[in-house]
Amino acid sequence: MKNLTVLLVAILLIFMTCDKTETIPGFVGNPIYLAPVIETSEDTLACTYAWSFSDKPDGSNMDILSFQPNSRSFNVSFVPDIPGEYTVAYNIVGPDGKTKDKQDLLCEVIEDTTSAAPIQEDEYALSEEALNAPLPVYEDTKTTTMKPAYTPPPPPKQTYPRPRLDRGKNIPKISGNYTIQISSWKTYAGAERAVSLLSSLGLDLYIQKAYFNETGENWYRVRTGNFDSRATARQTMNNLKAKLPHEQLWLDFVREDQ
Repeated sequence: MKNLTVLLVAILLIFMTCDKTETIPGFVGNPIYLAPVIETSEDTLACTYAWSFSDKPDGSNMDILSFQPNSRSFNVSFVPDIPGEYTVAYNIVGPDGKTKDKQDLLCEVIEDTTSAAPIQEDEYALSEEALNAPLPVYEDTKTTTMKPAYTPPPPPKQTYPRPRLDRGKNIPKISGNYTIQISSWKTYAGAERAVSLLSSLGLDLYIQKAYFNETGENWYRVRTGNFDSRATARQTMNNLKAKLPHEQLWLDFVREDQ
């Protein structure tokens, strides 16, 4: 009987250990990088993501606006403001509107008492899965300037600013012809995947390379339509916003290829 009791206790401990969520360590003022656990890349095709804090230490000001680049990205980061346990939840919703996966990630944050020099963001060892995951970068998010890894983020804004109209004046335009910009990507491969995900909407999509003299960078912009009336273009854009509520759509002149 005694041996049977010992065996049952051992089995219970094994189940408890297997079910325990792995803790992600972190330091106050240092970014913590997170990504959902998926089996294959096909599992995330045309999916949307939602990150949130289901629990945090008393006195913490973290909320969904603290996630970078935003709470709807595949992989995110946040900079904890006080030590303690942060429980970060994510939901993966498929194109049919049904939840495909949801999970809580536990982050254990302590004060950084070391005197080592700060590690720059571009030296952070991301997983291969996170490195291969494309991230949409909109021109109005102002992410082209890299910041030191341990610099706290600016106060969160409730709305995205309008695109800077003074940028890209060097790109020749076709006056009188308008188009709708959906997103802007740092790589052509990222823009191609965006077009693939939007193909079911039946839009006349195209990718246009744009070189910005102001920053010396190339961007690959996903656009749709060629309108000879600004009013018609704006009406089409407003209708499209209902289908793409999470995109920052805006009007521009049709630009010449570069």
